[in-house]
Amino acid sequence: MLVGEHGTGKTTIARYLVGKRPTKPKIMSTDGIELTNGLSYIDRETRTWLVGEQDFSLEEITTSRSLLHKVRIKKSFKPQNTTPISQEVLYTREDVSLSAMEGNLKDESNESASFYATSKGSDLDGLLSTKSSMTSFENSTIKSEHQAPFDTDKPTKDPDDACSKSSSPGDMQIQTVTKPGSIRKLKHFFRVTKKVEEVKVTITKDKFFQMVSKVGKKMLHNKKIAPVIIWDFGGQDVFYSTHQTFLTYRALYMIVLDGSRKLDDRCSYEQYLPGKSGPKTARDYLLFWINTIVTYCKGGIQGFPKIMIVLTHKDKVQPNEVEHRKLELLREISQVFEHIPFKQHLVIDGFIFVNAKDKHDSEMAKIKDVIMGESENQPTWGEPLPKCFITLELEFASLIKRNIPLITLEHLQTINSLQSIRPLSETELKVFLKFQHSIGKVLYFDEEKLNSHVILSPTFLIDAFKSIVTDRRFCEGDTEREELWDVMGKKGVVSKTAIKKIWKKKQYREFYKNKDYLLDVMTHLDILVEPKRYNSDHTRIPADFYYVASMVRAKDDSGYLQSVDFQHRSIAIVFQSSSLIIPPALSFRFISYCLYVWAVKTYRETNKAMLFHRSGVFTIDPSLDMYIICEDERIIVRLVHARTNTFIMRGMASSINECLTSALEKISQLYIRISSNQNQTSDASFITNICCNSPDNPCILEVNKLANEGTQWTCPSHGIGHKIHTITSWFPGKDQDICEPECPVTNEEFLKEQPTDLQIRRLSLLYSTNEIRELALLFGMNSTDLDNPLHIYDTETWKFEVVRKCRDSFLLTFKDIREASENGKIDNIHRLCKLVKGGPIDFDMEPEKWDVVPTEKHIDRLAPLIGNNSLQFLIELEMEFKTWEQLSYKHTTERDLVKLNKDILEEWRTNFCTIHSLKPTLRKIAQAFRNIGKHIQIVEHSLSDMF
Repeated sequence: MLVGEHGTGKTTIARYLVGKRPTKPKIMSTDGIELTNGLSYIDRETRTWLVGEQDFSLEEITTSRSLLHKVRIKKSFKPQNTTPISQEVLYTREDVSLSAMEGNLKDESNESASFYATSKGSDLDGLLSTKSSMTSFENSTIKSEHQAPFDTDKPTKDPDDACSKSSSPGDMQIQTVTKPGSIRKLKHFFRVTKKVEEVKVTITKDKFFQMVSKVGKKMLHNKKIAPVIIWDFGGQDVFYSTHQTFLTYRALYMIVLDGSRKLDDRCSYEQYLPGKSGPKTARDYLLFWINTIVTYCKGGIQGFPKIMIVLTHKDKVQPNEVEHRKLELLREISQVFEHIPFKQHLVIDGFIFVNAKDKHDSEMAKIKDVIMGESENQPTWGEPLPKCFITLELEFASLIKRNIPLITLEHLQTINSLQSIRPLSETELKVFLKFQHSIGKVLYFDEEKLNSHVILSPTFLIDAFKSIVTDRRFCEGDTEREELWDVMGKKGVVSKTAIKKIWKKKQYREFYKNKDYLLDVMTHLDILVEPKRYNSDHTRIPADFYYVASMVRAKDDSGYLQSVDFQHRSIAIVFQSSSLIIPPALSFRFISYCLYVWAVKTYRETNKAMLFHRSGVFTIDPSLDMYIICEDERIIVRLVHARTNTFIMRGMASSINECLTSALEKISQLYIRISSNQNQTSDASFITNICCNSPDNPCILEVNKLANEGTQWTCPSHGIGHKIHTITSWFPGKDQDICEPECPVTNEEFLKEQPTDLQIRRLSLLYSTNEIRELALLFGMNSTDLDNPLHIYDTETWKFEVVRKCRDSFLLTFKDIREASENGKIDNIHRLCKLVKGGPIDFDMEPEKWDVVPTEKHIDRLAPLIGNNSLQFLIELEMEFKTWEQLSYKHTTERDLVKLNKDILEEWRTNFCTIHSLKPTLRKIAQAFRNIGKHIQIVEHSLSDMF
């Protein structure tokens, strides 16, 4: 993948690598991303870079995976309208002993090599490249996918048996290598849980046999040919938000710098770059791209992905100064990363300084050598691919050749069912699609509303992106796109009508045909955000426009931060990045998340939406705003009350903090590609601290130093006094360690009562698994009975079932629970007070407003206020743990607290209450809020304009 500053020669290098001439001086820069596949190859055996027309095709490389080394095939082959022909093909590469295959089946088949950053072979979830092939060179990627030819076929009697023979009367007989665990491994990796029979592929189709025979004659399966995939990323800042979608740790990256300038010389083009507000230099771009790649392309192996650095414009340096300039820049770059962990990712041993326009420059050939060498060192090089995927891979290639870049899942299922060799099962097909997506060959989003289509060519989505999100220079001459760009730059909005009008044009007609799906993908990736709109019944209705946070160029000139008494009306926290800078894509997605959850505030008499470049003001409730600004190394969030910050409720602020923290971690993890270990997670990307109330360059108070501040903190730079109780409203209050007067747990009459199912669910949240086990033994349950419910997978359900069984078996009372807790010294009995949460709320004041059935608008307002108390809230609505399992499973990867809380409220309102013949009311929701420790007033304040 080729990345770097605009105008450094990334595209010229990309063209050289595929055997094309340099770009002409008047040719416009790269618009978005350009992807090249099938125009260059690496012969790994001879270490030769191949360009131009070859005696083989990409499809033949795929087909060659079906053949073994040194296998003799005989078949009476009868093509249509011909007489039988006896064919014998000898495949000789090297003797592969059966024991060797059984022990370690990793024959390397000829797949693709990607200049994206991963060029060793192909990995299980990506042939050697991450989404299949991406390399960031100038935003240009080269990938290699060398897969081993193994079969995920029919299970043999001996699970360790790696070789079997298949023969069907009248068909070719071919010995194939099998590896029964391959599909299983892929299923586990992609979390596909259905059982799948690993059936052996039986080759019966004449056409496929012809392809196999042709490949066999060429001995292609004995060669080590890796196709090179090159991704060339446009350097304009407007593309930063879309580049992140395609970055992957399986690629080899190349950062291209202009070597005719010193590292700190001012760049020719002025554009936005995180981490630098003034004039930009090559040093700034180098730090930005390395930080972006390493931060959001993390893999399971330290030191990867690898990043090359190539200097261009050697022709602008005097010949006698070239070597000096090269050594000078090498020394400076080495010093930049001397004490930074990023250094282990850099490939600078063979420092390269080229005149990219001169293909005879000896340094140009060195680029290829380094790519080939680093490809072989990639941890994903040489991993195996299932043979049963081959026929569908060939079908995809055929569709792309026929200019069909996108198909429906139904279409694919039909194609699969017509496979005469062996169709994939439903679950195998899902594994196949996720696998192809992970290596970048296709794009398949296994999400609601998106899983109905498969994008066969990633460039199709890239082109759809840049038809809307692009630099203005690429709109010149197209009046409608120019007007669209200007509106997005000023207001950050694009109308649905404008998008459809552009997509109706001839060059975009394919987008218009699939407009609903493409718009859903763009909203899923937060490139577009549809604001919430409601009718008079507070039911959601479609908006007529989208927000495009990444396109906003307007600065905040509203004077909001300088408004009267701002310092005394606000509290603030800061999310400080653990990286050098915050990549633009993260800032834009965070702003987009806020646009999805809250409404943008309109400012006073101007009635202008307060959405600006990397900042915005959002309405929490009629008296409370939230101001967010994304800076280079931190994100500052302020809650601003209409009167005074002492009126900002802790329950409200802490829930907002929890939702924003969850969103940042979710976005941070989005681009991290891990194929070797699905359970691996990265360290926290942000650290949360307190911010002073000054609108300009606020001071920071570390949370772990709060205990040293007493009741007030005065910030050192501005001298502003802050009450600790007020500025720590971002964090939930601590539980009391003693019972309050008249606590139910000290009442003898209460202690005689048996706990209800609801109270047992509450108890299961309060105690750990080991504590529940110990309590159960103290209640009188024997260890055998205790182990019987262990087949229950969910921990919370297991704890609930154990205690319920004790209650029913031993007529358990609250007194028994208290005594067991005391005898086992498990904890203070005050914990039991939480089983009897808040008595009835006095709804006598305006009772009619609390009897209202919650609408979609109510739910949208209340969901963020639940924060990370999702499970407790569900229990307080009296739903069961199995409902939690179903809802939380949907959010396993997405981890969006607000969406999860919405689903809980919707499930309760529409299903639970209907099944139990209950009327869903705001009264019950308010009671649930109180029982999770939130004050009833946060519900009233949030909905005050709707009562």
